[in-house]
Order: sequence, then structure tokens, then C-alpha cells
Amino acid sequence: MKNKGGNSSGFTLIELLVVIAIIGILASVILASLNSARTKARDAALISGVQQVKTALEMYYNDNGYYPPAGSQPDGLGDDISVLQTPLAPYLSTEPTSTIQPLQYVRAPGGYGIWVHLEQNPTPQGCVTGININPSWWDGYGNPPACNF
Repeated sequence: MKNKGGNSSGFTLIELLVVIAIIGILASVILASLNSARTKARDAALISGVQQVKTALEMYYNDNGYYPPAGSQPDGLGDDISVLQTPLAPYLSTEPTSTIQPLQYVRAPGGYGIWVHLEQNPTPQGCVTGININPSWWDGYGNPPACNF
């Protein structure tokens, strides 16, 4: 569109397309960063829940002299972490098991193990944490290494 002085006003189609493309690129970068932040937040919540369960297990051990029993699965693994809801209820202020449901809990004489799989964990088989851990408890998971938390 031309005004009376002969100067054009407004943007050309090319200029508009360039601006739209730049906005699209920026939006995709922001969304990728947001997804990474969400993954890190879920892992942080999972680690926090595992730490709460570990502290509750130690308090249970101090009061009873043994760790809570784990059920036995046909594959030799312990049950998922939900078997600890009842025995650890007095030691937990909240119920973290909804956040950490996919974990496996194994009890052995003098120790226990918790298998966890973090989304950002570089080892595909996950990692284990606990007291007197025997990696062969998780042979189906390829002897996962110890967690770094």
C-alpha cells in the first residue's frame, strides 16, 4: 500500500514469513528446554522419594532390628515399593509411593536394595541403592550399578 508521498507502509510477505519462521524456531527451542526441565524435575522428585524411603527404612530398622519383608515375585525380584506402604506409614509424613511406584524393593539378611530407573540415567538398566546390596538380586536387569545419590 502506498501513501500520498509515494512511500510504502506495512510489511512485505517475505518479511512476515521471516518473522514467523524466527518465532517458530524460538518456540521449538523453548519447548525442548521445557521438556528437559520436566524430565529433570521428575527425576528429582523420584530421588527425593527414594531418600525418604531409605530414611524410613533405617528408622524401621532401629525400632525393630530388621528391615520390612519384601514379597517374592516369580522372577525372584522383590515386590514393587508399594509393599512398604503399611510398615513404613508411621515413619513417612507423606506417601511418596505414588511418585516412586515403578521401583523394586528386595530385602536380604543384613540389608536391602531398591532398584530405580531415572529418566536421565545414562545406564539403561537403572541403578540400585540400599544397604549391603548384591547386584545379582537384579540379574534380569543386567546387574545395575550403584546410584550416585
